[in-house]
Amino acid sequence: MLYAFIDESYTQDRYYQGAFVVPAESLDALALAIKTVGEYAEGFGVEPGAELHAHEIMSGKAGWKAIRGNPRSAIMIYKRALSVLASVPGAKMFIEGVDVARLNARYSYPEPPHRVTLRYLLECVDRYATKHAQEVTVVADEVQDQAAHALRAAAYQLDSTGGYRPSMLASVQMPITFAQSDQVPGLQAADLLVYLYRRLDAHVETNSRARAAVEQMWDLLRPIWGSVRRWDP
Repeated sequence: MLYAFIDESYTQDRYYQGAFVVPAESLDALALAIKTVGEYAEGFGVEPGAELHAHEIMSGKAGWKAIRGNPRSAIMIYKRALSVLASVPGAKMFIEGVDVARLNARYSYPEPPHRVTLRYLLECVDRYATKHAQEVTVVADEVQDQAAHALRAAAYQLDSTGGYRPSMLASVQMPITFAQSDQVPGLQAADLLVYLYRRLDAHVETNSRARAAVEQMWDLLRPIWGSVRRWDP
């Protein structure tokens, strides 16, 4: 059995969803990895139990106020998190994005970007699970209209996902479920990964050192790279 944890990150013109996939036997290792990063962050004055939420880490919000205005500390903690996630046995990362401006320009009645990226991401996860002769349980971060998303995903197993590579998502256990990220280590992992890719792909860095830091952080994930794509309609 595999578990796929899904979260989103977006700007006005780009939308991404990422999945952190682990085998069931690595769930304890994943929980320990998140716990270890939290303990490391406490050494910087971060509140115990602070959720590993990328935006809050980098902006010094919520439980991360102790490192507000200290990007060096934020990057050190973020790098530690990426390193331990990349070492979780059997872990793999998948990201699907879409250029929202191009999507809206191409179609008279475009699908919402969340629906588009979730469908493509589920296809990626299903192909990976099928390749390894596994079923996969999907847990996504809470969003608006999540019940409708769950029903639509289940319907793909009846009518297929459509598109140029239609899939029945045969290896995905339905329904997909939604949970609070502060309660699920895998969702925190997914948040860290998809936020970083959004920063790499959609954000224009005006500081060359900041760009280099983002690229170095992304490279830490090389051991778990699966498919990473942005669709430009």
